Amino acid sequence: MGYPSEGLAMTINRRNPRALLVTLVCTLAATASALALAPPASAHPGSRVVRIVSLTDPQLPESITLDRHGDIYLSLNPLREILKIAPDGAQSTFATIPAGTASLGVRLDAHGNAYLAVVGSGIWRVPADGGAPALFAPLPGVPNGLAFDRRGNLYVSESLGGVIYRISRNGSVTAWSASPLLKGTTGPGPCGVVHPSGLPLGANGIAFNARGTAMFVNNTTLGTVVRIPVKRDGRAGPAGVYAGPACVLWGADGMALDIRDNVYVAANAERDIVRVGPGGRLRVLASFAAGDPLFSPSDIAFGTVRGDRTEIFISDFAKFTGGAGAGVVKMNVCLPGLPLP
Repeated sequence: MGYPSEGLAMTINRRNPRALLVTLVCTLAATASALALAPPASAHPGSRVVRIVSLTDPQLPESITLDRHGDIYLSLNPLREILKIAPDGAQSTFATIPAGTASLGVRLDAHGNAYLAVVGSGIWRVPADGGAPALFAPLPGVPNGLAFDRRGNLYVSESLGGVIYRISRNGSVTAWSASPLLKGTTGPGPCGVVHPSGLPLGANGIAFNARGTAMFVNNTTLGTVVRIPVKRDGRAGPAGVYAGPACVLWGADGMALDIRDNVYVAANAERDIVRVGPGGRLRVLASFAAGDPLFSPSDIAFGTVRGDRTEIFISDFAKFTGGAGAGVVKMNVCLPGLPLP
């Protein structure tokens, strides 16, 4: 996620033209892929990106997650707030964190409790009913991306040190992986220039594959996706570069996975949404350069309500546009995301 407070089956549905259109688009995309006609990583297959929420500075949405009812939760940086948006568009402040300098990653556990990574304090827990937030686990540096494993352990990326921490359900913290591949750089990235944050941001967005046998990690300033095997005893295996370095992955921030283990990356510096297929093949799904409304996209979450499962919701952090374009956009990617914890 972002920065400190620089702070087919083809089924024709005659009653739902939009569903038919999506089905046709998905079928054509699948056919093109099968015929090896998919465009290269630099191409743009056509915009399906729709803006659904607009916000203004200082309400910069850094991370996004959805609950089972379709409610959207956004971490607002640098306000240290979680904004909740109901399916009907109603907005409310779900929580305000009393300590720290900036809020980054936000995720929900299996019971609907919210966890927020806050620079300057650590991981905070907010009850599902919106009760008072409490510090769940102090962490140093820049705690950023969050992901749960099947046992309910919470994993956190620390972007400045390049470390993945594991936090047990009782709040105890251990360093899970500190591979050199998780460290960032202050030098030029894969596009030949320094990342606009000016910080050596490494490990950022994290997510597990469908079987829970591997974690994927975005490295922001190197423009890579790293894969870390999960051993049977839960320990981290040796990390390896899964995709990149690539200019289209420059600023790789938040991520999400679908049921086929395709990785979706919000590349904030390039202002792209990139799908990383098996074997690390890259395909740009949306791009600001092609006219899509992407303003420093920072995180991705799949829809959770029936009918929305194939849509990804994207937080437009807008940090590098002075707040212009902040909000939430969505697009259909044809495949459903992984189920919630």
